[in-house]
Amino acid sequence: MPPASLPPNEVERLIVLRSYDVLDTACEASFNDIAKLAVILSECPIALVSLVDADRQCFKGRQGLDVDETPREVSFCAHAILHPGEVLMVPDATLDPRFRDNPLIAEIGLRFYAGVPLVNAEGIALGTLCVIDRVPRRLNETQQEALRYLAGTVVTTLELRRTMHKVRQAALTDTLTGIANRPALLNALHRAIALQQRDGPPFSLVYLDLDGFKRINDLHGHATGDEVLRQVAATLSDCARHSDMAARLGGDEFAVLLAGQDAAPAAGRIRQQVEAEMERHGWPVTASVGAVSFRDAPADVEEALSAADELMYGAKFAGKNRVLHREFASRPRAHRAA
Repeated sequence: MPPASLPPNEVERLIVLRSYDVLDTACEASFNDIAKLAVILSECPIALVSLVDADRQCFKGRQGLDVDETPREVSFCAHAILHPGEVLMVPDATLDPRFRDNPLIAEIGLRFYAGVPLVNAEGIALGTLCVIDRVPRRLNETQQEALRYLAGTVVTTLELRRTMHKVRQAALTDTLTGIANRPALLNALHRAIALQQRDGPPFSLVYLDLDGFKRINDLHGHATGDEVLRQVAATLSDCARHSDMAARLGGDEFAVLLAGQDAAPAAGRIRQQVEAEMERHGWPVTASVGAVSFRDAPADVEEALSAADELMYGAKFAGKNRVLHREFASRPRAHRAA
């Protein structure tokens, strides 16, 4: 059985599809409800809200079939998205040369398929709303029109979700540097503490304050100061792994939340790389760093921040451009310089 050919805009289509941030989430009630309506209106036993990814189709809503996804190579929907303005109707898959060898015929008894492409305002086909039956049949014009309306509702729901995702991301992003902001870090820190309190993994917090930043603003102006902050943010992002979070807390204060990693060596690398990047630009700026490895969970976010903040100020008073680290426990151990 030959798989469907790729749409001519496949690269753009996949980029847009992933911007909705729904591919690896569970089925949702709103999409399940639309699938139930599709079953009622089409009088078919199965309905799916299907999103066609690079090598799979994911079902975000379903009725009558307990499957989360199937390979794209067996997907009827991969054929449907090739014609965004049409309903793909297959009255009897066993008689259609495109599908008669499709394994879904044997696996789920598929004989009839009708799919309406989910086309967004940019003209991108994201997937389909489809109905399936185990006997040959056709949909009448009224049923086809009903599926088109339901497909439009799916697209509207997806657009609202994408808009909400963008708003949420904007609210959690520092506008100057593009990294996470203070609320984002506090949210992530709260989750890390809650997870550790349930016998989850340890985490670490690195807290930085820039040395010499005020002098940059005084001598070179705020435009240069802003560029310093952006370069520090870029350096922290480079140091952070995918599971970590780099954030600007405000002014010239930054933090990095480290998942399951000892803070001492990570904080040392961060301090060194910030110093090297500042030297490369000719800016006399360094970082005083407080780092805490939470082997025991702190009581709350405030306790975690206070522990790292105290060490950061200790590093400043000890001469700046250095790291103070400790492991957090019920009886704190002595500070050590790194």
